[in-house]
Amino acid sequence: MKLRQVASGWEFESEKDLENLVWNNLEKIFGYKPLKRQYQVSGQYCDILAFGKNKELVIIELKNSEDRYIVQQLTRYYDALLDEKPFPEYINFQVPIVLIAVTPNFHRDNYTDRKYHQLKFNFLQFKIICQEQKFSLNIINVDTTLNWKLDFDYSRENHLKKEIPSPHKRFYQLIEKCTPQERGKLLTFRETILQFDDRMQEISQDGGIYYGNAKTKHCAELRLDSKKELVLFLWLPRNFLWEQQGNIFRFRIWTDWKNAAIVMPVSRGLGKVNPTRIKFAKEDAKNRSLNIFIYEALRRWFERI
Repeated sequence: MKLRQVASGWEFESEKDLENLVWNNLEKIFGYKPLKRQYQVSGQYCDILAFGKNKELVIIELKNSEDRYIVQQLTRYYDALLDEKPFPEYINFQVPIVLIAVTPNFHRDNYTDRKYHQLKFNFLQFKIICQEQKFSLNIINVDTTLNWKLDFDYSRENHLKKEIPSPHKRFYQLIEKCTPQERGKLLTFRETILQFDDRMQEISQDGGIYYGNAKTKHCAELRLDSKKELVLFLWLPRNFLWEQQGNIFRFRIWTDWKNAAIVMPVSRGLGKVNPTRIKFAKEDAKNRSLNIFIYEALRRWFERI
């Protein structure tokens, strides 16, 4: 299982990580007996199927980020499973089916869809809590405030790292004037991005180095300014530090490769940057880790590919 640190705290690196944790602890968390995961029905895959003490079918759909279509997805699963009626030895289809949506945040459209729906949907919101290096999954029913807590072990040191290619020669050219300490941090930055997903590429283009998929799906960029100083750009939503959703923009980032802050959105090139903006960004970056920005850019890139 892998987690990553973001502006709002911690999140699962992938939906599969969330699914593994819930599946392996399903009875402990909710009291339901696990039945099947990734069950295929009518060309669709249900995350988790379970059953309760009255042999009622429980359909659980998990999302690692806000999803405005989760009600429709559960509706399709409900219809397909009601037609197929699998696992008759465990399920009594005369008992109402339980529909559960689990996500860190619910879109306002989810509430609208549920409001006018004939079926009953249970909305469960989760959050990962880390206190003194101890992790727990906290889940709350947004309607009843009924909550569950699962403590779990997590260590970042346990990850097996995949082999990544040697840096592009342009990368070495870009970091040529950096101090040895800065170069070490930049190599760590590069490794974090390339380790994130097998589809992540290092692309030399237009004098810079891009990280992403093909030529259009980028999450990060390195290039030199007119003073031959290295500049970082990240593709981020405008107000992600305030946990707001929005369109993705290319942002110029001030960073010392430990802390970071947004300077300004720049659609292309380096942008015309007022020195005052740089000064404010340096002040803003004092208590804000660069990793928060990197992991958010990676998460948003993953959603777009």
